[in-house]
Amino acid sequence: ETMRAKGWRKYVYSLRRALTPPAPVRIALAWIFMWGCFIVMSFVAITFSRLIGANNTRVMLLSWTLAEGQTYMIEEPILIFLTVLIPFIIDRLTSNDLAAEFVNEVLAHTVGACIEAVNKLRG
Repeated sequence: ETMRAKGWRKYVYSLRRALTPPAPVRIALAWIFMWGCFIVMSFVAITFSRLIGANNTRVMLLSWTLAEGQTYMIEEPILIFLTVLIPFIIDRLTSNDLAAEFVNEVLAHTVGACIEAVNKLRG
């Protein structure tokens, strides 16, 4: 039975390898998909601008620009900083046995509360 499982996996692996397109084709498809998204979003913006008028279009584009600026100038650096900082802090805290026990207790209670809340929502 174990030999059959190995053989079955071997066929799946070879089939997946045979059906996977080469890297240049995957890259070309990704670029085509990205340009397609750009074209669709451009048509959405043009449609909105035709429907709501010139002044409201300027306000809409300004709000979109401010939202993008906020995302890339404020939120992204904070998220990157936290992504780097939190593992560093947890590593420093867990190097001490007493602090490691405290961190484990906090994580256990937090995760336990989340699981309990999800179970309550399920009914």
